[in-house]
Amino acid sequence: MSKISIVMPVFNSEKYLEDCLNSLVNQTFKDFELICVNDGSTDNSLKILNEFNEKYNNFITIINQENTGSGAARNHGFSFVKSEAVLFLDSDDYFYPDFLEKMYNKYLETNSDVIICRYDVVLPDGKFYQKAKGINEWMLPQKNIFNKKDFPKYLFNFVNFATWNKLIKTSLIQKYNLQFENIPYSNDVYFTLSTILFAEKISIVNSTLLKYNFLNANSLTIDRNKNNIYIFETFKKLKELINDDRILEISLYNAYISAAMYTLNFVKGEKRKEYLKKIKQNVHLLNKEDIYRPYLYYRLLLIKKLPVECYIFLYKTKCIIKRLIPNIIKKKFNIK
Repeated sequence: MSKISIVMPVFNSEKYLEDCLNSLVNQTFKDFELICVNDGSTDNSLKILNEFNEKYNNFITIINQENTGSGAARNHGFSFVKSEAVLFLDSDDYFYPDFLEKMYNKYLETNSDVIICRYDVVLPDGKFYQKAKGINEWMLPQKNIFNKKDFPKYLFNFVNFATWNKLIKTSLIQKYNLQFENIPYSNDVYFTLSTILFAEKISIVNSTLLKYNFLNANSLTIDRNKNNIYIFETFKKLKELINDDRILEISLYNAYISAAMYTLNFVKGEKRKEYLKKIKQNVHLLNKEDIYRPYLYYRLLLIKKLPVECYIFLYKTKCIIKRLIPNIIKKKFNIK
């Protein structure tokens, strides 16, 4: 039995899949199984998977299914997991050679339920967008191993919502019957935050170990413009898990605002009006002192108080100014 299982949904990833698989082949840690769920790809993704299997002696367990979305694909793939720890990775990302080694070594050292690392964010052309993201260090308790009791105020805020930078103990997922939501967008938010909530031990690997491919047009979850309503239902479900714990509720509320506002950045046209109306209806306004990032409070305040059309006008004006300022500075100081 392998020490780590990797579950990877694959959907029309031919542009990135080969680099992704090569980064796993070249890991310094070799004792892992790779389970790829081909989620109805219509490009050459399945061909690439088969070629890797032929080249590397059945390196991959390939599961074919009709297109049902990445959440359902991950759940299906998890049913084949045999290892005591599992990673849910994306087929358009790239993993540095020591990714698995450092994650597993931290797992052995701490016996934690969840191990988390940092990541770099790259654009589809390979250029770096952000570096060493994924963990808000100032929120962490001063302990190597921790859980919700150590910092309930920041439990849902100290880490990103995705699963691909987290090694998770298989037994934790099985104990609480955790599953990815079968929705088109952000199907990992409920799974990730539930895992963090239920974990008895959480540990951090103080390294940047992968490259997350931001704004990939073929991503399994990129179409935020069409699939922007699910975040509200997801956080309602999460609220049911915290049993009216006031401190955890505030932490969850901050995560809720962050997710809602992040998604708003990608919603366009008439969908933006619909989405703003959803925010008005579904996100209530807490006290200013309960919000960790003041700009989120003021942004939500404007959404709640202003007519939708007025907010959109201000939002577009802000975007135009942000685009103009760098050009004005370059012109003023003759910067090329």
